[in-house]
Amino acid sequence: MPYTQSGYTVRTQGLLRAHSKINSRKIICVTRLGYPVVVGRIPKSREDNLDGVIYRRIIPRIFFPNSRLRAQEEIRELTRIAKSEQVGVIHTTTDYRNAYVASQVAKRLSIPWVYEVRGERENTWLSQFEAEKRNEAAASGYYTYAHEKEMEAVRKAGRTIFLSEVAKADAVSKGIDPGLAWVIPNSLPRRSTTAEGHDSAQKLVSSLVDKSKKYIGTVSSLVHYEGLSIVIRALPFLPADVNALFVGDGIERSRLEALARSLGVADRVVFAGKQPTESIGEWYGALDVFVVPRISSLVTARVTPIKTLEAMRIGIPVLASDLPALHEVTGELAVYFAPENLEDFVRKIKVILDGNVEINQERVNQWLRTRTWEHNVKKLEAMYTELTGEK
Repeated sequence: MPYTQSGYTVRTQGLLRAHSKINSRKIICVTRLGYPVVVGRIPKSREDNLDGVIYRRIIPRIFFPNSRLRAQEEIRELTRIAKSEQVGVIHTTTDYRNAYVASQVAKRLSIPWVYEVRGERENTWLSQFEAEKRNEAAASGYYTYAHEKEMEAVRKAGRTIFLSEVAKADAVSKGIDPGLAWVIPNSLPRRSTTAEGHDSAQKLVSSLVDKSKKYIGTVSSLVHYEGLSIVIRALPFLPADVNALFVGDGIERSRLEALARSLGVADRVVFAGKQPTESIGEWYGALDVFVVPRISSLVTARVTPIKTLEAMRIGIPVLASDLPALHEVTGELAVYFAPENLEDFVRKIKVILDGNVEINQERVNQWLRTRTWEHNVKKLEAMYTELTGEK
């Protein structure tokens, strides 16, 4: 942050902000070589302070076209920073290229390193293929190389962090030492900010959302594996007062818009686009049902999204694909449907909108108390202490 808004950046900010308020241990966050210039943003300085979290930028005078030379430059710069700050642990996140840089810096300084598996880039790539073509794609050179490198990073790290128990179990089944694998799930700040008013957001919501209608939808990146086409395909089978609302953007947006036109429901679909994080609560509040209709694939079976948690906290019913990761991230407190099954999706939406699903908010809140960044920081500290041999 502030240049990229995604589940990854929300997680980083949430963990580091909570850590800075709870623990005395100093954590230094350094972004990858050339960022944010490499995403087309020019930083005002080489440091950004966001609510007490400092992000340092490694911006070279010359950005080498050769990936090997770029990696060497990144290793040199990160080693310099880590040495000057007397860093005791290097902690990096997806993907294996970050793991390579972190491992080399840790080796030079003779300190341990941690690999946090946030996403599975090779399996995300795989999910774009139709089911009957995935086996062929999984045998490709790209997939094989990337998957082997990811497993190599997991095996070599001093500790590995997973976002879910299902992801950890998969790694353990492939020979990873369970004693070195930690689960630190996606979470929320202890206190919700959704109740805070944002006038500009309220006006925008009011201009796009008809309060006399019901809305099913999501706050999400519009990408293939989210399976959002099923929401639009369901509209012809739902009452005329049921509309769809998508908050976010992505490469699937044009396809979803075209699908809505082809089915004659374009006037029932609202594309709100990407919205600022600080006002996102207004958009959650516009939904009657929060949907997570992810397709069935390796990545969706193991990777847990953050977005369901905020919907649950403010009492919006959640309808999610029947996938292990989604059962885990919702604490078995959502309604589930067979992935990619339109008939089941429509049936479950009707059940929820008819008021036949009762939310036990007290039970939801009790579960969400185990899903806060503050709760996770305690795990993180325990892991660092164990890794460094501190008492």
